[in-house]
Amino acid sequence: MQSSQSIGLPIPNVASPHADQVEQDDMELVAASQAGNQDAFASLVQRHQRRVFNLVYRMLQSYEEANEITQETFLAAWQGLSSFRGDARFSTWLYRIAYNCCLKQLEMRKRDKALQAAIQEEHLLDLAGEENAAMTQIEAADRQSLVHEHLSTLPAKYRIVLVLRHLQDMTYEEMAEILTMPIGTIKTHLFRARNLLKERIQAIEQDWRTRG
Repeated sequence: MQSSQSIGLPIPNVASPHADQVEQDDMELVAASQAGNQDAFASLVQRHQRRVFNLVYRMLQSYEEANEITQETFLAAWQGLSSFRGDARFSTWLYRIAYNCCLKQLEMRKRDKALQAAIQEEHLLDLAGEENAAMTQIEAADRQSLVHEHLSTLPAKYRIVLVLRHLQDMTYEEMAEILTMPIGTIKTHLFRARNLLKERIQAIEQDWRTRG
């Protein structure tokens, strides 16, 4: 299995030294929220809104939909707060809700034949240049458009593991909790997603050489 460096994807950063304090603060706010303190829950929203929005936006690639699904995520979290027992971190529980909300939205798009979700991130654009020398001949804007197009064809189960691992800097353990699947399955999905991307880039390279 190839490392993430070999295809131009960044290695996730180690956990912040303040992570434990953040988690402790979260649990205090959760306890207060479960007791009916809406101000405490508003603080939780403020602490996590940006990262939840980023996750949702990278799955849906629509600003308006990301705003809507982010609000839906926190509404679902508020309504289901009594079921949170602290077995996982609050952020992990929250991202799981966000992911499920994204899946529902994607299913709705399929029914409407309007599936446009994609990952668009500069870290992934390096994939084209590092894996295929021919791609360096293509203008940066064209390359971004091509990579965007191929990423948008990846199934949601592959997009989400790329988002969580390489854009949200999550560990395999955190991903397993959010996606409720074994770490081995997650690694398999990542491996398959990277290969799918490379296959598409290689096809572009071959086409480029043929035209040349």
